[in-house]
Amino acid sequence: MHDIDQALRSMNPVRTGKPASQSQLDQIVADMQHTADARRPTARRRWGWAVTAAAVTAGVIGYVVDPFGVAAQPAMAVTPAPLHLQQTDQPAADMLEAIADRVSGQADDRPATWKTEHFVRDGWSLSTLIDNMQVTSAVIPEHRETWEKSDGSSHWKVTSLPPQFRNVHQREVWQKAGSLGEEPVHYSGTSSPDSVGASEPPATVEGMRKWLANGQHMGPGLLYEVLPERFQDHVFSPPQRAAVLRVLASERGVVYTGTVKDRAGRSGEAFSLTGRFGGLPNKRTLIFDPANGDLLAYEEQLLGDPGELKVRPYSVIAYSTFLTAERLQ
Repeated sequence: MHDIDQALRSMNPVRTGKPASQSQLDQIVADMQHTADARRPTARRRWGWAVTAAAVTAGVIGYVVDPFGVAAQPAMAVTPAPLHLQQTDQPAADMLEAIADRVSGQADDRPATWKTEHFVRDGWSLSTLIDNMQVTSAVIPEHRETWEKSDGSSHWKVTSLPPQFRNVHQREVWQKAGSLGEEPVHYSGTSSPDSVGASEPPATVEGMRKWLANGQHMGPGLLYEVLPERFQDHVFSPPQRAAVLRVLASERGVVYTGTVKDRAGRSGEAFSLTGRFGGLPNKRTLIFDPANGDLLAYEEQLLGDPGELKVRPYSVIAYSTFLTAERLQ
């Protein structure tokens, strides 16, 4: 959530250049378990920089934490290959408005009456836990299915996907570290009714902006956290998707980074935002289907300074690939 960014900024030893106090380190350890538990109960959490809590814990100087089991994992975590984004001269606002114009007049093919909204996505983050251990020797994505009712309550099930590696050496290191995640891991859960989840989004730009902000001050950083959440708990109509695109078009700092294929092999238009969200330089990217305005994917990538995170500069530290969003009668 937004307060996670503030907490991590205050606890990040790299930001201040000062060593963390014992009480701060104890709090990070407590937060690591809290983050692991919190990943399961709801699809509505802003994952954002929640992924850094466990990794910061493992990297703080002078504080011994062994979340990796009996075998040592790599000093630098294995992370997914970045997508091939491009710097272009095309203004992001023009591209977003063009997609919105194309989408806004399309017919609404959602059922007039419905019982649940069904969402399917694949995702990964640096804090992925397998058997309550953080795995740094492999990329182990998760496949999540969520069913949302009209009152905002939901239930979901999650299955870990096969480990991924960028070369044979990484696979060998993973095997030596205990082959965590070799067998699929399953879990499921439910959530109570939620007023935001139950509300129907407006189709006007200003109405959509207020709905997305939900009472908070909406800047571009918060917008990049909120949009992936809302696209996994609402099936938007074409006019609503057009309004979302126009809200994004109005934000400063958004850059069009070209046509790119997401991790499901689908072609989309990428829009990126760079900043220090959570305290470290990073780039967040949203990829939209140019034909219908659907959100295809979200990516989060560190830039030059990985801080105390045990990853290389420019590592991807989280992604979500949105596969299905439909209303069921």
